[in-house]
Amino acid sequence: MTVETRPRTEKRTETQPEKPSRSWREWAADYDKYVYGTVGVALFLFVWWLANTTGLLDPKFLTPPQSIVTALVDGFSADGKLGRQVLPSLRRGLAGFLIATVLGIFLGILVGSVRTLDKLFEPILNFFRNLSILALFPVFLLFFGIGEESKIAIVAWAAFWPIFINTTNAVKGVEKILVNAARTLGAGRVYIFTRIVLPAAFPNIFPGLRLGASHAFTALVAAEYLGATEGLGIYIRSAQEGYQIPAMYSGIVVLGIIGVTLNLVLAGIEKRVTGWQLGITSR
Repeated sequence: MTVETRPRTEKRTETQPEKPSRSWREWAADYDKYVYGTVGVALFLFVWWLANTTGLLDPKFLTPPQSIVTALVDGFSADGKLGRQVLPSLRRGLAGFLIATVLGIFLGILVGSVRTLDKLFEPILNFFRNLSILALFPVFLLFFGIGEESKIAIVAWAAFWPIFINTTNAVKGVEKILVNAARTLGAGRVYIFTRIVLPAAFPNIFPGLRLGASHAFTALVAAEYLGATEGLGIYIRSAQEGYQIPAMYSGIVVLGIIGVTLNLVLAGIEKRVTGWQLGITSR
């Protein structure tokens, strides 16, 4: 009697190699920007508080941080005035910035693409872009009156020039070898413009947008000084005239937060839109 023996099959379990635990140095390398930024802000606030506490700074002129925080909380409470000023300023600032973005990109692409227009209008454009926005206030009031239109126009004018200049230079800076290579392969003007010029110019257009946003909200404060009944600019001015220094600084802080937030939003859009770029524009 023969007994069949079947070979025993052993189940082997493959063990996954354990991922090495990350050291605190590697973690810090990924988040050093945020860590250093947080430490820098904390250090700044501490020095500010210490200077007020020791009498190095007069609280009548530079309020301690805790007083500004209290003014912010009071301003955004149900009975506070500060919270009601944010929306009018945002409406004016964003409206002016959007107008500047559309006009700046369109005219920048046009002037950057047509060499004749660039040469023809360069002296005029250089003249207008170097004019102080404060010097043009009477002109805007003359054309648009003291209503919302003049304030939005002032914001749009201030934001227009960085966007226009960056767009023009971005289009002019596209490497000619790319355009010539496409022409050699039989590409038409529309294809070259939409598939080569615009994608190559986009990375250098976005810094102009971010700078334009900064200029927009800088000009907004000055624009709201001119006959506005609501907005952060007139709130800051009224607080200063009423010697409500913590309230004045709280309005300035809110403006800064709006500017930083808008810059972060534009930076995020820039990263998504131009993240694939590998530097095909001329530097």
